Amino acid sequence: MKKLFLVLVVIFITGASLFAWEPADLTKFPIGQDGKSWILNFGVGLSDLKISSKGDTYIPRLRLSLDKNIGIGDKKLPFFAGGIVSYSGHGYKDDWNDWYTDDIFVGGRFGYHFNWNVKNLDTYAVTTTGAVVSSYKDKKYSNNNHNNIDFSWGINLGVRYFISSGFGFWAETGFAYDAFNADIGLAFKF
Repeated sequence: MKKLFLVLVVIFITGASLFAWEPADLTKFPIGQDGKSWILNFGVGLSDLKISSKGDTYIPRLRLSLDKNIGIGDKKLPFFAGGIVSYSGHGYKDDWNDWYTDDIFVGGRFGYHFNWNVKNLDTYAVTTTGAVVSSYKDKKYSNNNHNNIDFSWGINLGVRYFISSGFGFWAETGFAYDAFNADIGLAFKF
């Protein structure tokens, strides 16, 4: 129920935000971008950060996405499409246990740029679909190893701020991979 509530809140906020602009702003890419730009995001998931303790090993979600701006329709509406890959892992080892699990997500993204008429600021909403490949390896009990592939989807709100024409920072938060998430990192525009 909480997940459905979050999705409805994000949809409501996005919809309400659309009505706050002048109609002409909805048809423009943010200042500093155009319909031909590529944007590479590399970052880490904040919601996965944990402190490793004796025997525990955590690798927070490492994420790489590549987006291509595309103008859709006669007015060249400011959309983008791209792909995403992420990896996270967790392991534990002591006198009785020795196991490791990792998750790899591969998917596609489709989003919309919001134009606030602020130079170098890019805010957007994005949906993601793909597959999560999970593997569990138990080094003590070889018959307890397994792999799993699950379909996953997500909806996020994001912001990028470019401090030069090709380099900046980004952050995204929302619901993806069956959990709330928050990611930050570096953005490269070319």
